[in-house]
Amino acid sequence: MAKHKKKKKLTRYYLLILFLVFGLCLCGALFVYRGLTNYNDICDPDDTEYYTVTVNPGMTGKQIAVLLEEEGIIKSAAKFSKRAQIIGVSSLFQAGEYQLSPSMSTDELYEALQNARRKTVSFTIPEGYSLKLTAEKLVSDGLISSVDEFYSALEDDYDYWFIPDELYGDPTGVISARGNRLEGYLAPNTYEVFEGANAHDIIDKMLSGFNKTFTEDFKKKAESMGYSVQEIVTIASMIENETQVSLEREKVASVIYNRLNIGMKLQLDACIQYCLGEHKDRVLYSDLEIDSPYNTYKVDGLPAGPICSPRTESIEAALYPAETDYLYYVLKPDNSGEHNFAKTADEFSKYKQQYINSL
Repeated sequence: MAKHKKKKKLTRYYLLILFLVFGLCLCGALFVYRGLTNYNDICDPDDTEYYTVTVNPGMTGKQIAVLLEEEGIIKSAAKFSKRAQIIGVSSLFQAGEYQLSPSMSTDELYEALQNARRKTVSFTIPEGYSLKLTAEKLVSDGLISSVDEFYSALEDDYDYWFIPDELYGDPTGVISARGNRLEGYLAPNTYEVFEGANAHDIIDKMLSGFNKTFTEDFKKKAESMGYSVQEIVTIASMIENETQVSLEREKVASVIYNRLNIGMKLQLDACIQYCLGEHKDRVLYSDLEIDSPYNTYKVDGLPAGPICSPRTESIEAALYPAETDYLYYVLKPDNSGEHNFAKTADEFSKYKQQYINSL
């Protein structure tokens, strides 16, 4: 009888253990289920760029999730695919090409993967373009209806760390001071946007391009030089429009810094062209009298702000100038687009005369 009671006790004990284990497993499963159901993560909210991702026919939900993780669109392939199974969308994903962004939420990605690819259009903004030239190019490409639409969108709010608080005016009076604060920050490149994108979308895409171009290392280098990002972009923009010869960028940068260091006026024709608002084959002496904070023949130090959007190489030249004693440069008379660099005014005068004689 005692033996039977003992056996009964053990059975109850094992059942209790089994019940507790089952309860813990159930709670864990519910916790995981709830966590995955509520999972709606964003990989990188600051990366608003859209990337082409190709889903091949026959790919499973898990394989698609792994692909998205490899492309940097999502953080966790396991969570992404498991949640897709739980909410019943995994089998609805379609093969095709998609424009996806790390700034999209999990739910947005689920929805995108169930629909045919949205049609996109591409456009190219060359290096050295000002806001005015960019607006005109977008109109000619048929992406926006008018330059006024672009100028109006320049005044919108954009959430990027580098946009300067200080507002400075457009010398031609075409763009408002608030809009002109974006001069220099619409990174030149070839971009792809969804068909029907408006001027705001296009500007945001180009600002995102600059955000990728101006790296953390660039920021640290600028700080170590004692220059703000705006000042570096201003210098880079002058380098961009002063020479189209890659090997000269660092030398041109050295001339700018050498002049700044001794308090000498920069006297750059590219800044005069910006003040004029249109390109002239030859800058006249009368043009040098323009009253503008961008006229480096009159103002001390740097102009009020950037004069164009520089390429990455020009930014690098502004951050890593050549070490020279040059204070001057003038075009060579051989139509190569290259410059003769000079340390003294007499040497500069000689080179200048050679160029004038070749005209």
